[in-house]
Order: sequence, then C-alpha cells, then structure tokens
Amino acid sequence: MAIRYTEEKKKEVLTWIQDYDKANGRGGQTEASKKFKISALTLSNWRKKTAPAKAAKRGSEAKSATKQAKGRAGSSELSVVLGRMTEVRKEIESLEAEYQALKKRL
Repeated sequence: MAIRYTEEKKKEVLTWIQDYDKANGRGGQTEASKKFKISALTLSNWRKKTAPAKAAKRGSEAKSATKQAKGRAGSSELSVVLGRMTEVRKEIESLEAEYQALKKRL
C-alpha cells in the first residue's frame, strides 16, 4: 500500500492548523481542508494520532472521596428523616383511632 501523504506534508499541515487556531481561535482544520484539499476526517485522524496524551485529572480521586463522604452524610440524613416519618405515622394512626372512637359515640 502506497503512502499518500509524507510525514513532512502531515507535519506542515498540522503546523498550519495550529498557527491558524492560535491566530483565529478555531477553524484551522476546516480551512486547512479547503486549502490543502484534504478531507476534514483525515485531518482529524492526523491530529488525534499526534496529540499528546491527556494527563489524568488529579482531582478525580478527591472528588470520588468527597462523593463517598457525602453519600454517608446523605445516608444518615435519610435515616433521620425516616425516623421522623415513622413517628408521624404512629401519631396519625393514633389520631385516626381516636377519631373513629369519637365518631362511634355520635
């Protein structure tokens, strides 16, 4: 299989895209596609292959620990609310029984 684009040509186009993006903010890939008559998909693949690997997010572990702590705090809050609901239900049942007793007397 013959190589369609040399490494030098790829480097030239990718450098042009970077320069364009620095000057204009964005749109370099689209303009390079028009100027060099290379499909945007090809350019996208070139950029992905040459892009440096993204560093792992340092805060992700801390965020995970924070979510777990919040989960435990939320769990205790749920327990408190559930306890209050149980007390209120018992009181309602008591009031309903009292209401039924008073209603029978009438």
